[in-house]
Amino acid sequence: MTLPMLPFDILLLILEYLPLPDATSSRYIRDDTPNNHRQAQNALYCCSLANRELSQAAGMVLYRCVRLEFRTFKSQQTVAESSWSNQKGALESRNEEADVHDYGLPAAPHPLLSTLNSTLPINSYMYVQHLHITGYLSTLPPGSSSNRLPMLLADAIHLFTRGSHAKLQSLRFTPEDCHPQTFVQSLEILSDSHREVGSSLCLSELHLNQHAFDDENKTRLLVQITGLKKITLENPTRVLLQALVSDNKASNDSSDQGWLYRLQTDMVELHFLNNCGSITPGVLHSFIPYLSNLERLTLGISYSLADKDVFVALSKLKRLKSISVRWYLQLNSPPPSIFIEEWPLAALEIFQVGYSSRSLRAVLPRDNVGNTSSTHTHIRVFSSSIEHDMMSDGSDVSCPLCSWVLKVTAGSPALKEVVFVDEDDGDEEDETDDEQSDFDSEIEDGQADVQAQAIKRNMWMLLGGINLGESIIEEEEEDLDHFLQTDS
Repeated sequence: MTLPMLPFDILLLILEYLPLPDATSSRYIRDDTPNNHRQAQNALYCCSLANRELSQAAGMVLYRCVRLEFRTFKSQQTVAESSWSNQKGALESRNEEADVHDYGLPAAPHPLLSTLNSTLPINSYMYVQHLHITGYLSTLPPGSSSNRLPMLLADAIHLFTRGSHAKLQSLRFTPEDCHPQTFVQSLEILSDSHREVGSSLCLSELHLNQHAFDDENKTRLLVQITGLKKITLENPTRVLLQALVSDNKASNDSSDQGWLYRLQTDMVELHFLNNCGSITPGVLHSFIPYLSNLERLTLGISYSLADKDVFVALSKLKRLKSISVRWYLQLNSPPPSIFIEEWPLAALEIFQVGYSSRSLRAVLPRDNVGNTSSTHTHIRVFSSSIEHDMMSDGSDVSCPLCSWVLKVTAGSPALKEVVFVDEDDGDEEDETDDEQSDFDSEIEDGQADVQAQAIKRNMWMLLGGINLGESIIEEEEEDLDHFLQTDS
């Protein structure tokens, strides 16, 4: 009896729940891998061999997001990480030692290499919707005998963006290090496609860092790309910021206008991340005329931007629903009445604020250091309640960060959520268990007294290694005070 075949859309949803491969089982299988887990890892591969319909569904799940990441460990051994992603964004990765003879390319098998392999029975390039390039790329100059990665990326982007089969929706190029010419060929392909008559890209999201726009030639190519709905720029350079706005306002030719002018119709998200010191008050206000359709905006750290500069500009964006800013203590911040009456954010629904927990502890009252986390949680829940108009304006809150959030959102009646992001959290995530053991072993058995315990607890509190409760913090402060008095 033949079982009826499920509709393709239902079949695709079912395969989304299968685990993605995290090991190159075709080359080796770890001895400690349980048999049932091993079979689960091969489930998608088996589905791809069952029939044509299952093969197509499995390929769409496996190749939806192709990610290439080169990581350098302390031993200076370079590892290429190939990740497979499902629709829900969960990544399962496998690590492979990079072959020194591959000239900057990842070691096979790799999903990026598979999409460019025309000898395979499945056209996997037709399923790629997201391409992520991160990590430490080769710093050698591009060439067939030195660094082949730039040519590989250009071929992949050409294949993923041209023709009726092209489905690439988002492109991320944020390497930690690379040769300056690594992404130039790819930019040329993306910019040329927009100059061709009748051609259009399905690409709607672009995430780049300074390695993609650190000179005028790259910036000139970049600003030719149009039709983008979401742009994320890490560490924006002065060259890029100058290209965002128009240099020739009197010209009616769109080719003489800035990048924001060309994107103002389609773009709804704009994110400036990390070091945004080049964004001055004048630069920020020059963006506003082109951001009338913007719904989500992120501004990284820029100490030249005061509260007045930021919120005067943001109050002019009437469709803005989500804002992410970086907080730092300002002594001349305006009172809450100014934000309510002159700089209201009427459409704001989500407010995200980044901060440094180390800087915050330095300005917190001593008796409130242990309550920082609970205070943030309380405000997040309270701000999403229906009784938003009864929320305090922040004047009665001892935490300067919480007080500031309450003040700047006082004129936002539609606010649903406030999110706090500690940018110091995870700074020491690369510390291994062996290093932690070494730290413990440095405290000799005969010296585990009040002095050692107080120093150790304070070290871990600053490093974010553990979440210290209020009672522990009070106890360690008393111990540390005792130690300081004894030492003096």
